Amino acid sequence: MKKHLQPGRRLALCLALALGTFACSQLPTSVTPAPTAVVIPSSAVVTDALKPLSFSDIMQFREIKQRSVSSNQQAMVYTAEPDYGDSTGYLVNVLTGQQFSVPYADRGQLNADGSFALFRQRSPLLLREQATDKAARDALAHDAVLLNAVTGGQQLFTAIDRFAFTGDGHQALLLARKADSKDKTQLLSALQLTNTGRMEQGKTVELGQVSEFAVAEQGTLVAYVLEFTDKDDDSLQLQQVMLWDAAFDRRFELTPPSAARYQQLTFSADGSQLVFFAGDRAEKNQQVAQQLWHWPSEQNQAAPHELKHEGWQLSAQQVPRFSEDGKRVFVGFRPEPASATQDIEPPQSEAELFDTERLLSDRRLQVWHGQDDRINSQQKAEHQQAQRRTAPAVFWLQDEQLVMLGEDVEDRLYESEHSEAALVSNGRPYLQDMTWDGRFHDVWHVNLRTGARQQVFARNRTVERAHLSPTGRYAAYQQGGNWQLFDSQTGERRTLGIDAGVSWLDETHDRPEPAASYGVAGWLADETAVFVYDRFDIWQLSLDGSSTNLTAIGRENRQRFRVERTDPKAFAIAPDAGLLLNRFDEEDKSYGFYQLSLSNQHLQQLLADNKRFDLVEALPELGGYLFTEQSFRQFPNIWFATADFSKRQQLTDLNPQKAQFVWGDSHLIDWFTEDGERLQGVVITPDGFDANRRYPVLVYYYEQFSQRLHHFNQMKVNHRPNFPFYLGQDYVVFLPDVRFREGAPGPSATESLLPGIDRLIELGIADPNAIGLHGHSWSGYQTAFVVTETDRFAAAVAGAPVSNMTSAYSGIRWQTGLARLFQYETGQSRLGVSMFEDRAPYIKNSPVFFADRINTPLLIQFGDKDGAVPWEQGIELYLAMRRLQKDVVMLHYEGEGHHLQRFANKLDYSIKMLEFFNHYLKGEPAPEWWLQGMPYQAYD
Repeated sequence: MKKHLQPGRRLALCLALALGTFACSQLPTSVTPAPTAVVIPSSAVVTDALKPLSFSDIMQFREIKQRSVSSNQQAMVYTAEPDYGDSTGYLVNVLTGQQFSVPYADRGQLNADGSFALFRQRSPLLLREQATDKAARDALAHDAVLLNAVTGGQQLFTAIDRFAFTGDGHQALLLARKADSKDKTQLLSALQLTNTGRMEQGKTVELGQVSEFAVAEQGTLVAYVLEFTDKDDDSLQLQQVMLWDAAFDRRFELTPPSAARYQQLTFSADGSQLVFFAGDRAEKNQQVAQQLWHWPSEQNQAAPHELKHEGWQLSAQQVPRFSEDGKRVFVGFRPEPASATQDIEPPQSEAELFDTERLLSDRRLQVWHGQDDRINSQQKAEHQQAQRRTAPAVFWLQDEQLVMLGEDVEDRLYESEHSEAALVSNGRPYLQDMTWDGRFHDVWHVNLRTGARQQVFARNRTVERAHLSPTGRYAAYQQGGNWQLFDSQTGERRTLGIDAGVSWLDETHDRPEPAASYGVAGWLADETAVFVYDRFDIWQLSLDGSSTNLTAIGRENRQRFRVERTDPKAFAIAPDAGLLLNRFDEEDKSYGFYQLSLSNQHLQQLLADNKRFDLVEALPELGGYLFTEQSFRQFPNIWFATADFSKRQQLTDLNPQKAQFVWGDSHLIDWFTEDGERLQGVVITPDGFDANRRYPVLVYYYEQFSQRLHHFNQMKVNHRPNFPFYLGQDYVVFLPDVRFREGAPGPSATESLLPGIDRLIELGIADPNAIGLHGHSWSGYQTAFVVTETDRFAAAVAGAPVSNMTSAYSGIRWQTGLARLFQYETGQSRLGVSMFEDRAPYIKNSPVFFADRINTPLLIQFGDKDGAVPWEQGIELYLAMRRLQKDVVMLHYEGEGHHLQRFANKLDYSIKMLEFFNHYLKGEPAPEWWLQGMPYQAYD
């Protein structure tokens, strides 16, 4: 008998109980509300000239990658990257829309005024696939193309590894590819760009064989590490840091020739200063930097600084970072290492042969201690990262003063431009807790002049940060459901926004752990208030204790308002500012842009529609914005809009071929669970949809998916079913929301899904005998569990599912090395207790223990290098169903992780998924692999 009773179970139960000891009236009663009336009409699209997508068609849809704009914001470059195939580089004039392209190109860069662009150009994918080995692939073209933005003219530079423009944009730096992988240097050249609009090559300057170079973001300076052989000793390699002023073609020796190793060349924001590290080239540990060198523009040479702190050493792994004002450089220190272990020499005698110390030196041992901060597997996964962890410090250049901001490599400095204070996070006291309770940290207020510390808060979830006021005096943070203010001058704390009467924590949170706050929008520049969010609105919490709802209409209309960061470098909001807001409607899933005037709290709608809108970048030099708009039918191309969005111009058109294919329309429906909770979902119907006909339905889900109503489906061949592809195969696609109860994630999925399926049937859309279920990872687990409770699905696909929570609980996420306990106790699995406190929910929510109830044909997919879900979980479910003689196949992809990476595997899985659903939902012949399987294959 199924644990989940089918619709109508209350009536049947009443009839059964009528002959028993108590009446049906004694059962809990509730009136389930009626769902919102909806009519999904027949499609008006004529499909005679349209064709269904093939997998090859999907591969050729492109996405926008690697986008950037010029300093004057008049030009933009981007890469159009297909799922499989050759990318194309583009340059577009933001004001006119004029566009040029470079085939087989990516990684575009613009000079300052947007008059030129550089792209990397590789050989076509066909040639790369034809290459038989690494040597053949390395021999293929790896070039640079210089594109003139005025004429569209292009110039090819062969065998270029890296390129850049000088800050003024008048020179192109080209770093030649190594002729041999063993080469330590590469030839750096500079090409002078013409200003005539013609593609005439200017003067070319060879700067020499270099190991590293850096370009100032502003101005004309280029720094590089020149490497050469000592003229008196051929065996001695020397390095020298050079500075080239491109405006006058002048070179300066910032350091004398030296056997030292120079690295991490870093310019200040305005290009007037340079810092870099110097270390011993003979030192095997390249993390060590003995000196920090500094060059200011008023000096002819750089000067070394010995940054010393007892017991610590300056680390070259932490790239030095200038403050925007150029007064400070932030660096990192590591503890001085213990004495290096000596290599054991081969035995020289019979006695040495049996020496136990020599023998033990070759052991391969890992010790998992019960009191380790991090379990051994996490230590392994984070080993390289751990070697780069540093304690933060700041060096004041004018005073030549080093201030340690931490004495622990677990200290994390919040990067900011505050001049007097900073915030440091440290989670060391809670590293053991991570195994079962998630991540926590303490946050400290640190004086940048003295290094003096004051604790802002202790043991808060790491998702909760503190937020410094503009002068650095105050820090605002959320703890215990309230916004708190810490005053570093007095050491006092007080609560903000007491009178607001709203929750600052996620109201929809359903995991057995504290809910996260909705976040901070920013501080007012005068430090009189901080802006924070509730579920819907933006609030001004004043330091005098008062609170003001700035958007006011959000909660009433179930609309969420958030501030767009139009200036990424700004860390304060002017009291009279006009803020750009984005708005999301929780009911109809529509989006919009609004303007909020802080001077009078006037809220003005700029753009709103049944689409999704996203800000890409603010362009203050042009008085406008780059943004995208999308819907299920509309690809999110980039548009330029004036500040009030009254004038809009489309700048990109990546996938015009979409018009050739069957697509579809997305619709929002809702339903109620048996306990009266309202859920929503997206129904996607194909072009040519007939409202008088029932369709096979593919259900795809995770947790909340109704927000995808206006999302363009990502066009990729991967572990997910491609929605437009299935529409072209005459399916309807359903994306339902799932509501979870603590301790019952499996039954929660069933309770959410089945009423949604009933709603589809009630609307006349779904063929009740042709409904397929697909989930991956967390929804792969849900799929495996749901089919133990119901036979409503004709077929199901579970990708990377947990099948046995008792064994998975004590497992490892090998990609991160983290123990899995926290996922079950406080995380996504939502069980709320340890298995040692209560085993029952671990058993009750494990599909493997109820595999005898599965009557639905099940396709399982796993990669044997899955770093998130142990692939043995798939084997457990497969073996259980095999033992019970159930219909099951597990697709095991060798060498694959949680998500398939090898394209052949992604394509194979997509094809098999379609064949599987076509057989059970459309009655097509069963594929051979499903009927007969496939013998073991040995692959090279």
